Amino acid sequence: MMKKIYAVVLIPLLLLGAVSYVGAITFGQPDGDDHPHVGTLLFVQNGVGFFSCSGTLISPTKMLTAGHCVEEAGNTNDVTYVRFDENAFDGFGNYPTLQDWLDAEWILAVEVIPHPDYDDFSAFPQTFDSGLVVLPEPVDVGILGILPPEGFLEGVLATRGNSTNWWTAVGYGSQGILKPFAMDDYARYNSITRLVEINSTNTGPGSSAKFSNNPGNGRGGTCFGDSGGPIFFQDTNIIGAVVSFGITPCIGVDFQFRVDTESALDFIEGNLP
Repeated sequence: MMKKIYAVVLIPLLLLGAVSYVGAITFGQPDGDDHPHVGTLLFVQNGVGFFSCSGTLISPTKMLTAGHCVEEAGNTNDVTYVRFDENAFDGFGNYPTLQDWLDAEWILAVEVIPHPDYDDFSAFPQTFDSGLVVLPEPVDVGILGILPPEGFLEGVLATRGNSTNWWTAVGYGSQGILKPFAMDDYARYNSITRLVEINSTNTGPGSSAKFSNNPGNGRGGTCFGDSGGPIFFQDTNIIGAVVSFGITPCIGVDFQFRVDTESALDFIEGNLP
């Protein structure tokens, strides 16, 4: 789910219908410096914006994000800005206009690349919801996200018990939309989640994966603004999926686009140096 930015007020943008893009960490905690390679995106699509998403640096000049964060209605973003600060609004009040702030403290992307088969979820549940953001110069944050081997999620589910089946969701934006969890720091947060299924009506065969905060106990999920953010395996920098959509968003049960499929890996690796 994406969020739309009105000056300094963050307002969720919902799709009409059952599926909503996902956006921010729920039931989580501030990330601090744990994941400096996870950044936030501000962008305009088809003359409308700004919207926000999240993404992961997987090479010094490439970020992995969701397809709906780089393309809408067949057109790539009009403009895309990227930032890796823990608090995305740092410095905003020091500039006379939004554009001055963006020019001074954000990175202007030179290109965004959607998955060639991404088409606004028209082939749902085969969403192909992945994209890349190309940066003008290398960014050094000390760590990069790593792509998984093909079929990685099947391997995790095949392991007995839940001791290895835990993942870390990271992203910027709302921490909840219902009291008492309604909050929107527009900062990098993380939470622990669990992989539930990879073959159902909503996930499709080999497209998305369902993650859940069940049984609670400090686990969380994603909400508005986390779209494109990583679902890391345990506390590693291996990206198993990117945040994609929710049926009932912001309650800890979400559907993320798998990165460990042949289609996703071919697209991503084919656009890396």
